[in-house]
Amino acid sequence: MKIVGCMQVGGDCSWILDSSLTNMSEIVDEIVLVGGSVSDDSKKIIERCNKVVETNFYPDNQSRIEWDDMNSLLLMAKNHGADWILFMDADETFEPRFKTTIRDYINNPDVGMYKFRRYWLWNTMEQYRVDRPEKFSSLAYNSYLVRATPTLHFPNPAGSLWKRLIKHLQGKEKLKPYFGREPITGIMGDILESDVVLLHHAALNWEQFVKNQMWYSMLLAKRQPLDPEKDIVNQFYSILDESTLELKPINKDWL
Repeated sequence: MKIVGCMQVGGDCSWILDSSLTNMSEIVDEIVLVGGSVSDDSKKIIERCNKVVETNFYPDNQSRIEWDDMNSLLLMAKNHGADWILFMDADETFEPRFKTTIRDYINNPDVGMYKFRRYWLWNTMEQYRVDRPEKFSSLAYNSYLVRATPTLHFPNPAGSLWKRLIKHLQGKEKLKPYFGREPITGIMGDILESDVVLLHHAALNWEQFVKNQMWYSMLLAKRQPLDPEKDIVNQFYSILDESTLELKPINKDWL
């Protein structure tokens, strides 16, 4: 069975992309990529990866609509004959044993999706956060292995056109741009939690990490103009907050 890897690579993720793309290429048969404002350094890294079979890089002036990007990846994977699809973010890596065990996973006829435990590396590659496990050591929201079916789809998280139009007329939400996405639908089979570990590297590049949180805050404020500024600030500061910080050494087998 054929496994196709899907990854969003918007912006400058070149500081981690060589590691994450190499990691993915050791697990899957082919890779498809989508993103906007992709840096030249990122494109050079992508060109060196012989597992990449298709890319969809849109212009810098085109707004990012994440659920559209995910459906684009989904269509690309299906067009390349995927039996299974592995979704993974550009700032993540799977532990090495996954490349030898993934075939056991996809050979289970009863399963439609596998989820993975994601740990946030913090300050250095040698430690991860164990405080606030609901955020920093939870099941990955963006990265999972799913069986390809004709019904797979990422729905618009803002709801139907009528629902979005009503919210827009009420001044609660903008129709565009939009970021974020709802969970994938159309899964056929059981959904299992794997013990394979996924490492999240975003906080190791602190400057880019902070900029990303500021960007998310701006997008949310533009989309939901009636939300109190304090709520938006607190929502995104909570990710940077170290008041409860507790770290634990990683298992070296995860690297």
